[in-house]
Amino acid sequence: MMQDQNNNNNKLNTTIQSLQLVTLIIGIVCAVMVLGKRDAHIARNIQDIKELRLISEDLLKTSISVQMTNKFQEQQLAALLDRVHRLEG
Repeated sequence: MMQDQNNNNNKLNTTIQSLQLVTLIIGIVCAVMVLGKRDAHIARNIQDIKELRLISEDLLKTSISVQMTNKFQEQQLAALLDRVHRLEG
């Protein structure tokens, strides 16, 4: 009778320890998954920031190009206006 009770206690302890081990493993797996998702989000943000940087550089280059073109056109128009004034004068 005492031995049966000891066997039952041992089985219960073994079952509890097994469940604790399973719970611990599940917790570790969940933690690793969360860290993996976080790292994926960080990698995605880094890629997006690089793309935004390239877009900003292209916009700056385009803006400078437009300003240079406008300046050149202003110079040409001024030269043409001078020619017209000389012809009229």
